[in-house]
Amino acid sequence: MGATAVAVLAMLAGCSDDGATGSGGAGTGGAGATGVGGAGGAAEANPYAPERTLDPASYDCRAEGSLPTPAARPHDLGCVLDPACSGRFVAAHRLGTAFAPENTRSALRAAILLGVDVGETDVRLTKDGRVVLIHDGTIDRTLEGTGDVSALTLSELEALAVRPDPTDPAGDFACERVLTLEDALELAAGRIVLEFETKDTLAGIATAEYLRDAGLEDAAYVQCSPDECDAIRAAVPDATVMVRVSDEADLARAEAYDPPPRLVELTSEPAKTTPAILARVHALGAKAFTNAFGTGDALIVLGEYDLAPAKYLGWYEQGLDVLQSEYPHAVLTALGRLAPSEGGP
Repeated sequence: MGATAVAVLAMLAGCSDDGATGSGGAGTGGAGATGVGGAGGAAEANPYAPERTLDPASYDCRAEGSLPTPAARPHDLGCVLDPACSGRFVAAHRLGTAFAPENTRSALRAAILLGVDVGETDVRLTKDGRVVLIHDGTIDRTLEGTGDVSALTLSELEALAVRPDPTDPAGDFACERVLTLEDALELAAGRIVLEFETKDTLAGIATAEYLRDAGLEDAAYVQCSPDECDAIRAAVPDATVMVRVSDEADLARAEAYDPPPRLVELTSEPAKTTPAILARVHALGAKAFTNAFGTGDALIVLGEYDLAPAKYLGWYEQGLDVLQSEYPHAVLTALGRLAPSEGGP
């Protein structure tokens, strides 16, 4: 195992979506990269390379203006946020970093085409109070410019192209600009559920208010820490939320919400996803959510492609309902919802 693979594995195992470690596995290892190891150490072609799953022209800037049709699902899309409905759901980290630059329209189109259930993204406020989808507090890493998101107006941000990165997958992303809350919801409507992770509390509140005013409480949700959720629920008492919990005290606070959260995000540590904890989450009518970054995703980064499906399926067999991945197409393949890749388009 090379030093690069070890570093990537360590990054993935420690990555949480409220960190600032770049774009997760895809931003460092790259879903399109050739395997770095594989069983017995022999290099092999990555069956999860994005271009083996989707033709980039179907979702990148060449598809600008298109309304993608989702792949078939074994459940209705509304099942994701319906407490009475169960299933095995897949979430794409930052809308789909394996297929396009993070939090972009192209990434969202790819996630929809795959039939992903949830597109996770990040919300921040511009200087003029608009909600935009961007992970970092500054634009330096992802846009062709510098400065704080909060110090720039929407028009100033929209004038900046998405910054190219050597790890970007194949495709034409020259048209990409920062994505607004409204534009993302318009593209997602009836095609995918959106998760808006609170990156600053005011942005989370503004997002919840918009969802309420637009009647979209059953089409998207806000992800928040207990403190953030308290502030959001103070402004929008019935806001559809996923509470991010890391310990017993956080879980107890989630259990006190009225109405209950629709989802609860648990850390992927075994001690935090025990049957007793999952039973408490399910008793709320909430779905249990966790990340696959340090497990199945890490195996793909390391080239252990044959081992990844069992890791993904193990989470569902344990009782988790929603699994977030840098490689949602790999999870969908493990679930039998996507045919195994047999080559390029």
